[in-house]
Amino acid sequence: MLAETLPTWVRAVSELPVRFVFADNCPGDGCEAIIAGCLGDASYTYLPDSSNPGFAEGCNRAVAAATTSHVLLLNPDVWLPEDGLARVWATVAANPDGPIAVGLSMYGGAYVGIDLHPIALFIDRVATVSRGPLGPSGGAAVFPTDLFRRFGGFHEHLFAWGEDADLAFRLYASGLRTRPLDLVLPHAGGHSVEGDSSLQGFRARLLARNRLLVAARTFTWPLLLVAVPVLTLAHLALAARRARQGLLRPFLRGVGRGLVEAPAARRQWNGKRFGFVSLCRYLTVRRA
Repeated sequence: MLAETLPTWVRAVSELPVRFVFADNCPGDGCEAIIAGCLGDASYTYLPDSSNPGFAEGCNRAVAAATTSHVLLLNPDVWLPEDGLARVWATVAANPDGPIAVGLSMYGGAYVGIDLHPIALFIDRVATVSRGPLGPSGGAAVFPTDLFRRFGGFHEHLFAWGEDADLAFRLYASGLRTRPLDLVLPHAGGHSVEGDSSLQGFRARLLARNRLLVAARTFTWPLLLVAVPVLTLAHLALAARRARQGLLRPFLRGVGRGLVEAPAARRQWNGKRFGFVSLCRYLTVRRA
């Protein structure tokens, strides 16, 4: 996949002062050679970690190594048009202090950032929704580097699937709003688990667990008390869907782990939390 996408990133750089940082959680599969072949002697940073600590920690490791004022987190299965980075650059210049959600084209639709959902809690935000995004999707997100670090980046225990929503709730609760960028990048969404039942089960387990941990970490007590019965009903509906998909067992294991780990997860974040005031503002304020 990187062999297909990386050349488009290099072409999009043009004359822009861009530095590449690659966090590779599976070194030895040939990606390092692809990077060297595309970038040659150009300056880039390569950060291998054969322990596979997860998407969240990989992103944090990359941002820690960044020396630029802003970072663009980009999945390796995302293609850039030739003017893509120039448009990101212009948006950063116009909005240097806040996060930016870059659009992704996947599953036959266009999505920009993260949205709230009464059952799934967080989902990809459809591009045509009138309200602004809760926060950027980790697959294509721009952050001021200092801001990302100040908020602790992605919660690494989540590993993957939901770490961007966790950060989005925390940013929104602190008054930081995410600007959507009218740029939709082709994204091979879901390819990493497609056709592999064990990986699909792994994803179902982590999503079930992380949904509960994100709520426990980022919601105020009043909102959490209201959310608990809603999440209970939602998980019954989700259980029926997972049963049809043959993923009920990993889903239930994830729910169990989420319930066990929720108290510790809440203690790990002491900043501002997403409450009823934040919820009302999010649902009623339309994007500029």
